[in-house]
Amino acid sequence: MSKRSLELKNRLREGATALGAWLTITDPVVAEIMAGAGFDYVLIDTEHAPWSLESLQTTMLAFRGMPTVPIVRVPWNDQVHVKQVLDLGADGVLAPMVRGAAEARALVASAKYPPDGIRGFGPRRASDYGRDIDAYVASANAETIVIPQIEDVGTAEAVEEILAVPGVDALCIGPNDLSGSAGLLRQHDHPVVRGAIDKILSTASAHGVAVCTGVTLPLEQQHDWIARGARLALLTSDTELLAGGASGVLAAARAALER
Repeated sequence: MSKRSLELKNRLREGATALGAWLTITDPVVAEIMAGAGFDYVLIDTEHAPWSLESLQTTMLAFRGMPTVPIVRVPWNDQVHVKQVLDLGADGVLAPMVRGAAEARALVASAKYPPDGIRGFGPRRASDYGRDIDAYVASANAETIVIPQIEDVGTAEAVEEILAVPGVDALCIGPNDLSGSAGLLRQHDHPVVRGAIDKILSTASAHGVAVCTGVTLPLEQQHDWIARGARLALLTSDTELLAGGASGVLAAARAALER
């Protein structure tokens, strides 16, 4: 853990926008490229990508000494998952499918040491293998970023209660699962889905809490979303860059060679 996470939290409290990306490929070279690109934060997706604890630990090495903040989306809002990724040195956690204040409180408790929470003690890599243990313990609760992800359309009505939970630093929307919970999978512009998203954004904005879109958005849509409170902007992902870059180069080459 470094002061970079606290700096990001303070910037978000002050109304700033942070620019980030998804990291899904487990190869440490990809992590090193993303960590050095200059993003404010990177979300490491261990929910849908094939991460092991070993590959995640190796990936964390790429962020050491970098200003980019690594935040891990755990597979589930589970005390053990949260403890393990924080012990490996993640600066924050994002938990999927948080459905209300009780689950948000459980997430915060999992990420905080007593008396603020119930996180089990054993910050192996996070404390520089014990060499920085006192400083880590003193600052971990304040510096760890905790983000519940709202992915059920009904949870939009509970946003006020979730935001009232001490230790919630930001919110994340999951538009695909949120729309799916209404039987409208990926129909993001449907009035029911858009209404729930608008509710989340407006409520969080009224409380000065930043929201992450959960999915990457085209640049032309970012300004509008940021203005509505989605100040944890997601610009791209490692797979989008690779797939889009490969397709773009191939299309350009074919067009040029066929002239």
